[in-house]
Amino acid sequence: MTTLTSPLRAPAPDTLWTRLHAHQPHLARAALLCLLAVLPCLGAMAYDPRTVNDISVWIKPVKFLVSLALYYATLAWYFGHLPAAAQRSGTGRFVIAVPLVVGLLEMAWLLAAAVQGVPAHYNRSGWIWMLAYSLAGVGATLLIVAMLVQGVMVARSRDAALHPAMRRALVLGAWLAGLATLGVTAVLAAGSGHWVGGPPSDAHGLPLLGWARQGGDLRVSHFFALHLHQALPLAGWLIVRSRLARPLLAVHLAAAAGLGWTLFTFVQALRGQPFIG
Repeated sequence: MTTLTSPLRAPAPDTLWTRLHAHQPHLARAALLCLLAVLPCLGAMAYDPRTVNDISVWIKPVKFLVSLALYYATLAWYFGHLPAAAQRSGTGRFVIAVPLVVGLLEMAWLLAAAVQGVPAHYNRSGWIWMLAYSLAGVGATLLIVAMLVQGVMVARSRDAALHPAMRRALVLGAWLAGLATLGVTAVLAAGSGHWVGGPPSDAHGLPLLGWARQGGDLRVSHFFALHLHQALPLAGWLIVRSRLARPLLAVHLAAAAGLGWTLFTFVQALRGQPFIG
């Protein structure tokens, strides 16, 4: 008598997506959805001639979708350095749920502004847009708080398998990115635009990034501050792999360099100087 056996299931390919999904599936799926949502926005950009600040109304949603995708992927990757039980704790659920809800609301606001053909940021043309802008500021703060909380979780973790230099890079990446971004954002929110000393237009900005080439642009330091969240852990990973004699010192030097560069671009913008003219 023959026995019927089911074929063995092939293991899932080891890709960045599968790793992130294994670390934290909800955040990984949100990152993927944000990237997929870029496609209809690019399609709308091709057919919709309307502009805000002299560029397509759809550019801001595209940029924010890409930024949110990277943010969600980074949070998911951080969870890979924490025990599985951390996600079931109160702080872990906060780091997962709050960014997902806030990101959905922020994108609804940005897409609504694009559909209406009006600015999202600094829009004080009516009480609804003023309220939405204020609530978006609260939401952005919550996104940063989630980063800071996750940094605390890594700092308190007792996972002996995590190299001390890598742990320090993860913690500094979350904390320095969060605090530096809060500082730059406070200056941005206090003004009426991201331009300093140049024409209030985003036309003819740097390719892809769109930063002003005439006068200062506070978005430059905001970019470098926020992406310390990825840069410092990457530096820590390279430092650990290089087997340096003093890896903790190397991580601290990398953190000082990243923060110093962010401060340089912040002062440069405040002085009305373009990042690249």
